[in-house]
Amino acid sequence: MDIEKTMVLIKGEDKTKFITSISCGPSPQIIIVEYNGGSSYSYNASNVTVLVDPESEDLDGRVAYVNGMPVYEPRLILNFKKLSSEFKFQNRNLECRRRIIYKNGSSKTVLFRELSFLKDSCSSESARQTLSYLREISKYTAADPTQEVFLEQEMQQLTFIHPESVLGRYLNGQPIEDLTLPVNGIIFPFRFNLSQKAALENALTHSLSVIEGPPGTGKTQTILNILANLVTIQGKSVAVVSNNNEAVKNVIEKMTKGGYGFLTALLGNKANQDAFFANSPVAEVADWDCDESEDELIQIIENLNVRLATLLEIDRKRAQLKQQLQAWQLEQEHFNEYYIRRNVAEVEKLPLLRANSDRIISFLTETSLAKEQEYSEKLIYKVKMLIKYRGSFRSLKRHEASVLLQLERAFYQKQIQKIKDEIAETESKLEHASFDKLLEEHQNYSEKLFRKCLYQSHSKLSAGDFTKKNFKSRFQGFIRAYPIILSTTHAIRHSIPKDYLLDYVIIDEASQVDLITGVLAFSCCRNAIVVGDIKQLPQITNQKIKETLKSAPPAPVYDYFEHSILSSIISLYGKTLPRVVLREHYRCHPQIIEFCNQKYYNGDLIPYTSPTLSKMPLVLYKTVEGNHMRKVTRGKEKGKYNQRELDVIVEEVLNNPDLAADSSKIGFVTPYRKQADTAGRQLPKGIESDTVHKYQGREKDLMILSTVLDNSWMEQRSLEFVDDPHMVNVAVSRAVRQFVLVTDHDLFFKKGKNIGDLIRYMQYSTLDENIIESQVVSVFDLLYKQYSRKLLPLKVKMNPKARFQSEEALRVLLEEILAQPEYNRFSYVQGMLLRNLLNSLENLSDEEITYINNRASLDFVVFYKQDKTCKLVVEVDGFSFHENRPEQLRRDALKDAILTKNNIPFLRLATNGSGEWERIIHALQ
Repeated sequence: MDIEKTMVLIKGEDKTKFITSISCGPSPQIIIVEYNGGSSYSYNASNVTVLVDPESEDLDGRVAYVNGMPVYEPRLILNFKKLSSEFKFQNRNLECRRRIIYKNGSSKTVLFRELSFLKDSCSSESARQTLSYLREISKYTAADPTQEVFLEQEMQQLTFIHPESVLGRYLNGQPIEDLTLPVNGIIFPFRFNLSQKAALENALTHSLSVIEGPPGTGKTQTILNILANLVTIQGKSVAVVSNNNEAVKNVIEKMTKGGYGFLTALLGNKANQDAFFANSPVAEVADWDCDESEDELIQIIENLNVRLATLLEIDRKRAQLKQQLQAWQLEQEHFNEYYIRRNVAEVEKLPLLRANSDRIISFLTETSLAKEQEYSEKLIYKVKMLIKYRGSFRSLKRHEASVLLQLERAFYQKQIQKIKDEIAETESKLEHASFDKLLEEHQNYSEKLFRKCLYQSHSKLSAGDFTKKNFKSRFQGFIRAYPIILSTTHAIRHSIPKDYLLDYVIIDEASQVDLITGVLAFSCCRNAIVVGDIKQLPQITNQKIKETLKSAPPAPVYDYFEHSILSSIISLYGKTLPRVVLREHYRCHPQIIEFCNQKYYNGDLIPYTSPTLSKMPLVLYKTVEGNHMRKVTRGKEKGKYNQRELDVIVEEVLNNPDLAADSSKIGFVTPYRKQADTAGRQLPKGIESDTVHKYQGREKDLMILSTVLDNSWMEQRSLEFVDDPHMVNVAVSRAVRQFVLVTDHDLFFKKGKNIGDLIRYMQYSTLDENIIESQVVSVFDLLYKQYSRKLLPLKVKMNPKARFQSEEALRVLLEEILAQPEYNRFSYVQGMLLRNLLNSLENLSDEEITYINNRASLDFVVFYKQDKTCKLVVEVDGFSFHENRPEQLRRDALKDAILTKNNIPFLRLATNGSGEWERIIHALQ
């Protein structure tokens, strides 16, 4: 039968495509159905419904959905409402049906109520303009123009914006919706604190929320608890996305560690999908049920929530008091140093010394104010002070400076003791209430409920046999089995059926997610949780694209070049945006994170780490005076680097016994790729070297930051790039136990707003004990206007009229060395022809012989005085003449090869290196 004209329902099931014909039987109550293949069956008319003359549904830009699943490539959607008049006794009570006929010829029949039609929500001119603007930018985002432009394709395919999607509300500037989901029965199988609890409740009760996660505040743990509540308690589907795979893999690793990896599907790009379907995780939950009912577990957790609410506040207060204690103790150290220098005469019988800190500070404040406002000599003031403070005020008149200093010293002692007493009081309350035990109980019962729910949802799930080819067509089953999809933001639409809407998308590291990929993620979900930190590194955009654009954003909040998806929604929604900052910090030594806290987070962070993590958390190395930065402008590895800072790290930092020695626990970070790559070759194996941008999200026990720039006026133009607040914040907060800054002698201290403040903080926090003036010098530092005073004796011996000052500096150094008694058996000659040093030209290539015959010379040849045989060849490599000239590097390689073939030892000394004295002596020995 023609499925486009007729629908035959047998016992409510569409059998049309299997039927050849249908006719009335010997009685009106019988209908005869002939099936394909010739067999006929008689049915009671009450079991048969024949519908004819369907109406065709015109989509008109709409998208059809069956029970929430988008209909993919429909050719026809037919509404069967009219009963055939031929069969009078047919079943007339069945609900009317719709038949979907696909382009590939297959068909599907659904109830009227199961099929819905949704219009594109991108209706406003502003929304259309924003999409058009982002589509235009997407044409220029490919790193290699010869490659297929992936984002352009994704944006071109974004032709339908679901009216319930976050993207529709974002583009149209619609308000954030309040959700009516109850917050009862919230679970925390991954532990929690006050900030994380608030963030979770926000996420469950709003269609869009932000979790700001400063460094080390447990944002991944917060995401895990959100996932646990959404996929089990709420039964939702979720995608966790970020701008790179590493961020989302962190979520998978922690889920897998807890035994919940079977909930996750790492999809996105082709490689990830191939790997996932080749080894899909299997749920093993057979023993995850428990005796308690779900309601019983929820009630237990709720009771624990009530008991823990006050205790969590006390626990936070304890951490804040410890934070205050460290600040007061540091201030006291500075005061004590000042006190000792003043040689204070002790004033006896000073009653206020026995008073508490509040009374002492009151006295100091009143006397200071009286002095400042010039009424300290007035009679009424003196009478008042004598009544109030008696002997202490009399002593003040006779020994003002000593009294004030003694009282200040007493104030610090009493204030610190007061805080210690408060800490002891909070600890007593927590211990008396068994705080740690209650936290553990809460986690255990949360985990019980989590596992019970997973037992109910996954214990009877049969193996899906999902493949890369069929998982989208069977997506409802797939998303039940794997309710957590992980992907990059730009590939998330490849991980779900076209126009499908997930319940939630969580965007991690959102400060680095640009508007195009953020929009793609928003198009896939009804609700979104945006996790990031606007104080850390933003997304990287190619500003040159601006010059080619013909369109502009309709409003500043949609400016691709100014906003990440995180900063965009913050600007769009302002104070109406549900937004929680995670305050509790668990990574860095308190002294390390306190810099970031004061400088970037308004003191909101509360360190929960212990000062005992390290005795030497902050160390500053200043290179000696001189211009040590170099810029390579030719060859494959272009960029800026600073060999002196690397020499300081190798020779001083890594040999400091008070710093971490295990290479695997050491990280090197720098603003410049060239410096990171050079460090990767020179630093010991195991030390991870990378740029600050690549280190976000990582951590090491010991972090070393190299700033590269020197004090030359040319390089001061790059100061803004290196001194970027986001970069400094990220670099410092990667360190767990120790942070080492290796930097120019005075550039950043004088002119850096962020690194300058970091240096000042380090000097204050360590009382200058860990501020180290590097002793690594080079004879070639004499070529600079500024250099170490250690080099003055050599400078006076140099001939200022010498043609090459670099060779002149080395000549003076050589003479100094060879004048030593143990080396006076040697002498040297300068500018010797290479040919004159060789006894034979055998084993040399034609190219090498041509090079020799072209008057190739050697900078210095050190020889034995007795028989004139060569001991050592020393070559001076000027940076601009060698490293920035590929043809000269080729000639250097020829010379090295010739010397090697003739067993002649040689030493190359770069003018941006160091330690020439030691290197020459080592070679002579």
